[in-house]
Amino acid sequence: MMVKFLPKLNLRRFETPRLLFRGVDRRPLYLGIGSMFLSSLFDGLTIALLIPFLKLVLGEIDTFTLPDLGWTASLNQWLQAQGKDTTVGLCTIVLVCSLCLKAYFFFTAKEQTTGYEEAATHALRRRLFTNYLYAPTRFYDTTKLGTITNNLQMEVVYVGNTLGYASVCMISVLTLLAYIATLLVVSWKLTLVIVVLISVIAYAMSLYLRSLRKYGDRVIELGRVLSVRILETLSGIRVVKAFGTEKFEQERFSAFSNEYRTARMELRAKQHVVEPLTELATLGSGMLILAGAYVFLIQQGLLNTAELMLFMLVLIRSVPVTRRINNARGYILENLSAFAKVAEGLRLAEQFPPATGHLPFEGLARAIRFRQVGFSYNGRSEVLRDFDLEVPQGQTVALVGSSGAGKSTVASLLPRFYEVTSGSIEIDGLDIRELDPISLRHHIGIVSQDTYIFNATVFENIAYGLPEATPEQVREAALLANAHEFIQHLPEGYQTFVGDRGVQLSGGQRQRLSIARTLLRNPEILILDEATSALDSQSEALVQEAIERLRFNRTVIVIAHRLSTVRNADKIVVMEKGRIVEAGEHAQLLAQRGAYWSFHNLQTVAR
Repeated sequence: MMVKFLPKLNLRRFETPRLLFRGVDRRPLYLGIGSMFLSSLFDGLTIALLIPFLKLVLGEIDTFTLPDLGWTASLNQWLQAQGKDTTVGLCTIVLVCSLCLKAYFFFTAKEQTTGYEEAATHALRRRLFTNYLYAPTRFYDTTKLGTITNNLQMEVVYVGNTLGYASVCMISVLTLLAYIATLLVVSWKLTLVIVVLISVIAYAMSLYLRSLRKYGDRVIELGRVLSVRILETLSGIRVVKAFGTEKFEQERFSAFSNEYRTARMELRAKQHVVEPLTELATLGSGMLILAGAYVFLIQQGLLNTAELMLFMLVLIRSVPVTRRINNARGYILENLSAFAKVAEGLRLAEQFPPATGHLPFEGLARAIRFRQVGFSYNGRSEVLRDFDLEVPQGQTVALVGSSGAGKSTVASLLPRFYEVTSGSIEIDGLDIRELDPISLRHHIGIVSQDTYIFNATVFENIAYGLPEATPEQVREAALLANAHEFIQHLPEGYQTFVGDRGVQLSGGQRQRLSIARTLLRNPEILILDEATSALDSQSEALVQEAIERLRFNRTVIVIAHRLSTVRNADKIVVMEKGRIVEAGEHAQLLAQRGAYWSFHNLQTVAR
């Protein structure tokens, strides 16, 4: 199957480099660039010294003189006073020192730029993860988890690798400039021809390298799709096995993987052309230039043999340099779409502005009030309409009704997982939008049907959110949650790893761990979202007993399908299509013989 790809991205609009590498210490980068310059300088010096060295060895000159720069006059007099053997020895020492310094600064440049690359990648991954952590819930409603994982694991690495390619390109360009500067001293005419030639080759290669961009974008996008498919399939492995669709998933994955393989092969085929093309163009044109130089310069006495040999040496050494430049440019162009994807992740605050409010939540004193609340997930169909409810401090209010009535939405609005579309939610008369959401959530405990258990120890799961908790506090919370007994029978007790999503535990055990985790935080507002709906009778009894302890002296909002679990609530609210149709105590609602009475009769008959 084919995958639609993103339109061409305007990287200038993202101001990508400034955004991605903000806050990273640039000193290693500057030190690396300085070392690159010095390495190239000594490389050029080494080549420049070869001319007098070759002339001395070939007997064309008997002494070595420096260009007349005023201050070099006395040094030239001293050199002329030395014998030929001494001059050759001095020249050899300078050549060796120059080579050593070139190697040292090259190593320093690679070390510093690599350090900057890794530091920038680490900082970028950390910033991106932080952005995802603080993104609002509605971001996760529309974004696949596999896309997020791929951005954190792969796209960030592509960006970091591009920094490495950029440093290679920079080192190579500086080296090439040093070669050109050396040749200028020998023959500016021949050097000018070479510069023009290099410019023509570079332009021609640029046209070809730009075509790699679309192939690179396709490979990166298919890699993202493949990551999403892997994560979704393995996350739903129990469903796959329950429906016996292993063969189907295998074939579907194979199709995705094959398309990814094909795209990578196409990209690699394009990349493999770069190296031989560069080498052929550089060597071929270089040999033509040298042949012309022999005919027009050497025969006319404008160039000697040693200088021609120097040009040949520079030509040979420039081939791998130009090859590295073009390879690096190709890799950079391939990975540009990764820059844009990571930049989009860093700009989440623009797409999803952070929740308003900065006031710390000091606690509930009087009541929670839902005042004419309206809410819509997609901006069109309303889930809640004119929802008006008061939950007095210390009381338990139960929300009941058919699926889709909006009960769980109410539970999501109070902790500000979503913001109301209209109306307001107030605590002691203060709109919760003025409260800092993190401070508010520290006072709210949530126990839901879909309990999430981390792939960690029992102790770490209970202490999650309160890392300073002592073993005694964790044990006390487990006792109150009816979890201590089964924990004692685990292989390593509280230090037992429970597997991904707590797979080694039963549903009731996972729920009791969740209750223990909530008890440990000791929240004053409690939301119970169908906490026992998926449990068997024995597990439900244990969990319900733990919930009763959890509810003590707290303000509680209960969402339930089983009316037997809410009959003792201070107020029961019946919802239909986002509205409140009935409200009162259990006996009062039964006496009204309305919607609650109908629900009660249906469940009584079912039992």
